[in-house]
Amino acid sequence: MKKFAGIYFCATLILPAIVFVSCASSAKIKDVQGKEWILLGIKSQGKTVTIDRKKLEAGNMGGAFTINFEEDRVSGMGAPNRYFGPYTIDSKNVLSIGTLASTMMAAFFEPEELKEKEFFDYVSKANRMKIKSGKLELYSSNSSGAETVLIFEPKL
Repeated sequence: MKKFAGIYFCATLILPAIVFVSCASSAKIKDVQGKEWILLGIKSQGKTVTIDRKKLEAGNMGGAFTINFEEDRVSGMGAPNRYFGPYTIDSKNVLSIGTLASTMMAAFFEPEELKEKEFFDYVSKANRMKIKSGKLELYSSNSSGAETVLIFEPKL
């Protein structure tokens, strides 16, 4: 009886941990589709750059740095241009974003934290995604090849 109780106790500790880890790991594309995601920050090589949304709004760029996943197309706003392109995601959650196209408007104000070209480069190099604490993490790489994580939250 004690052996059964010990096994039951261990199972009650381990099973929720497994469920928690699996829920926090990879995002299913259906979890991200149909939502507009707003960039909050970027993590790379131990540094985090936070996007100052209030400053963007003050510069009439409050809608900058977003991403949307539709059935087979990714789209969103840079700063200030709209972008779009094809994407695929396989059963192992490997993301592949095709060549992005964008409008060609000139910006009067360019955010200090992130240049539009850098944002487009990160999006085009994204190779996987994860939902963590309700936020979308898009894994990419910077110009030197170091892993870079773009952190988005759903637009309310």
